[in-house]
Amino acid sequence: MKQRIDAILQRSQAEYLDSILPPRDALLARMEEFAAEHNHPIADPEVAQLIRALIHTKKPQHIIEVGTNIGYSVVVMGREVESSATIETIEINRDTLLVARRFVGEAQLRCSVLFHEGAALEVLPRLEGPFDFVFIDCVKSEYGAYLDALWSKLERGAVIVYDNLLWGGKVADGTHDESTDALRAFNKRIASDPRLMTTILPVGDGTGISVVT
Repeated sequence: MKQRIDAILQRSQAEYLDSILPPRDALLARMEEFAAEHNHPIADPEVAQLIRALIHTKKPQHIIEVGTNIGYSVVVMGREVESSATIETIEINRDTLLVARRFVGEAQLRCSVLFHEGAALEVLPRLEGPFDFVFIDCVKSEYGAYLDALWSKLERGAVIVYDNLLWGGKVADGTHDESTDALRAFNKRIASDPRLMTTILPVGDGTGISVVT
């Protein structure tokens, strides 16, 4: 989730794009309000819309999400996939996971949802896969390690979406801290890896999309 509307784009551009987003239904609007009130960093609505478009194109059957938070992205993805699909999602905080389970339950999704409690780098090795769609929105300094842990579990043609790759613009302005430096190195890695076809878009807080070739 971006910290302010003009974190990446000029404010007039960001406000315009925000104004033409389709309205969210009551549940997603309530989840956005809850996230803002309790400081939960969920995906931005424009990132959610991008994910919807990708799911419609890919029609994935086995999704893995690294970073459940309150379940916003699970609801977004779960409403778009076919009933035969499965979403697995990982969250380290038990209280946050309870909130996610409640919201996802309210959504009454047709697909299967499997919640995993624990640190992502401990959970990922236990999952079987193969996965054909991935959403990564968790500890920024661990993005590279998540990709390493997932690599052998990804189908050819799998779509990987990464949130927060521009990190409020800090990756481009010379800022140095653990998360920014890690994201800067990660962006370079996925942009140059011949096994991936990657683009990074100024959507939300910077959204990366890779296809496993």
